[in-house]
Amino acid sequence: MNGINIFLSSRPPTERIRVRYLLVIPVLFSVLAACTFIFHGDVNASLLYSQCHAHSRLPAISRVPVLGAPLCFHVSLLMFATGPGHGILFFGWYLSFLGALLTICRVEAARECNKRKWNIRSPTASWLVSNLIGGAFVWNLWIIPALIKSARDFWVNVEMANEDAEETGQVHQGGQEVGNQIDTMHSLTSEAEVYAIPIAVAVGYMVPSAIMLTLRNATAAMIWLIFPLWVAVIHWVVKFAAIKLLRNNEPHCLRTHDDSMWCIYFLPSVVSFISHLAFVSNLGFMDDSRQMTQMALKFIMINFLYTAAPVYYWVFVEVNANELLLLMVSSVLFGPGATLCIRRSVQENKRWLMGIRESPEETDEDDSTIHEDTPLLG
Repeated sequence: MNGINIFLSSRPPTERIRVRYLLVIPVLFSVLAACTFIFHGDVNASLLYSQCHAHSRLPAISRVPVLGAPLCFHVSLLMFATGPGHGILFFGWYLSFLGALLTICRVEAARECNKRKWNIRSPTASWLVSNLIGGAFVWNLWIIPALIKSARDFWVNVEMANEDAEETGQVHQGGQEVGNQIDTMHSLTSEAEVYAIPIAVAVGYMVPSAIMLTLRNATAAMIWLIFPLWVAVIHWVVKFAAIKLLRNNEPHCLRTHDDSMWCIYFLPSVVSFISHLAFVSNLGFMDDSRQMTQMALKFIMINFLYTAAPVYYWVFVEVNANELLLLMVSSVLFGPGATLCIRRSVQENKRWLMGIRESPEETDEDDSTIHEDTPLLG
């Protein structure tokens, strides 16, 4: 019961639980994902991979050494997913969710506190492997564990700041000092990121997604599969240009700049919300997709479920169970991508408030606490 109470507490699990225990759930998610793909997958998916392995389908792609068969399989899935019928609305909904996740990952990569954590700081390789091999497994075993470790490090740093304040006798300035450290740690590395991130996501990800949904051919699908490279290149170019134009390479605090948060999260939130409306409004219609399209969409649905699950778990361990419930309800109403973007923008302030709540000043000067020496009268 104590373990259950820890998870149902209003305090974040990352504040009180060691990382190795928090990572048990993502590992279980990956095991469940493997079982789901094996036992609930479509036999047509196996036949499709066999065709790719035998070089009888898309030979120009399938004959590529080592990666030929997986590339052929994923390109074929994307082509079938964009086939005629209402299924393309679900695929567009899924793509908008990925766009929101990409934005969030880029923001986390740009934070000062993650500069020395190369698996967060450089998300291009993780996203490429996710696209070419398996998204659910990469998220459960690589990306989410790194983000959970970063969330745990936040509380370790807060505790160290509080101890330093007590040792130096600056208890009354503890809250302000912790707040300043939180702002410093979670600032973007430069103001240029405010422009580089949304432009890179829009041009490097959303444009290839729109091209793939429109052209529906192998070339467009192949261009989309390597979108992490386009995003990385555009991000570097825009950031370099912005630093030169702004002449400012100092850290930039998102919490104190609402316009910067709007600039970063607005486009993926709007695209996700519109895609969600289109998808939900067509749920009542009969699925007129072809058999291979249904197979592709089933595969993508399983991948979505086991990608979204660890992402929502990450949000939960950063805050609490009440916030998770609110997030899930909001996702149904407004779409998972839009909800996650809004949640991350709110988290900027919430993280700061939770951090200063733990400061010595907050605990030592609580007027509501009655001590043994406090007179009851007068």
